Amino acid sequence: MFPLWLQIVRWGYGGMVALRHFLYNKKIKKNFFYKKPILISIGNLSVGGTGKTPLTIYLVKLLAKYQIVAVLSRGYKRKSVGFKIINGLDSALTAGDEPYLIYTYFVDNPNVLITVCENRTKGIDKIMEYKPDVEVILLDDGFQQLCLTPHLNILLTTFHQPFFRDHLLPLGRLREPRKGASRADIILVTKSPTNLSRLKMEAIKASIQPYYTKAIPIFFTHIIYHNPMTIGTRKADKLPIVLLLVTGIAIPLPLRNYLETNGHKITHLIFPDHHWFTYADILKIISVFHGLSDTDKAIVTTEKDYVRLTAHDSIKQLVRLPIFYIPIEVGFLQETAENFEKRIMQTVLS
Repeated sequence: MFPLWLQIVRWGYGGMVALRHFLYNKKIKKNFFYKKPILISIGNLSVGGTGKTPLTIYLVKLLAKYQIVAVLSRGYKRKSVGFKIINGLDSALTAGDEPYLIYTYFVDNPNVLITVCENRTKGIDKIMEYKPDVEVILLDDGFQQLCLTPHLNILLTTFHQPFFRDHLLPLGRLREPRKGASRADIILVTKSPTNLSRLKMEAIKASIQPYYTKAIPIFFTHIIYHNPMTIGTRKADKLPIVLLLVTGIAIPLPLRNYLETNGHKITHLIFPDHHWFTYADILKIISVFHGLSDTDKAIVTTEKDYVRLTAHDSIKQLVRLPIFYIPIEVGFLQETAENFEKRIMQTVLS
């Protein structure tokens, strides 16, 4: 049972969300539909940690083989405002950690444009003004952008905390009520165990289906962890057993579990999601690292934290130490990637 004051805050927040939806449903607030370019929204009902960035990278890799693709993100917590096309002069500070990370994957691809803008409709107009031949725009974290009607709405929800078992803020992590899932055209259940049984999959699908009047595609994905990449000058063929894990992401537990499953002993420094590391944070990381008793040890972090750490003036003090980040990508269970990609291409080519 939740405390009464939390329930009161939840009612107030829920009322504001309901009013916003009412204004759009009654056409009091304007909604925009673009015949071209094709808009694909990637989002969630929760406040983060569902794996939007790896999926966005996955989709850009898929679509850029055939189309000119732009990614439009808000650029959360960036130190800039307005519309921006990410380029080589930018960093995570000016672009936002997630857009800049995506940019690093496609910096040399002429078919890919990574952009940020707080106002999504203005962002779309600016993209088309700058590059009229853009054929597809991926709306990063676009599910709550009710001012836009995308051609395809992809909703992500995690295996361990699916939306149908979650609660509205502040009682849970949902930004809008569960019924908002009905706007999705595709659902991805992310961060699933690789050994997930078909029986469990069907049970989750059965829990999702009541939010829809007809069956929609539901896919299960997992995280693929790649070999660690060195950040500093100290290289290694493999990670030492003793690790200092530094994370500033919404849900760091899967990475910690992965490392511990592979036999590593973890000391974990947890920072808030999208945390901008300070000089004091850098000194704390170095101090905790030197305090680890083992001589064969290293610092490990995530890709998102990597782009934020390297944007800091004090990174030179860290790169003298053995420090690595672990790249990840999306993997599909039950060999369903082909069906997912087919659905995407049907939307793009229709």
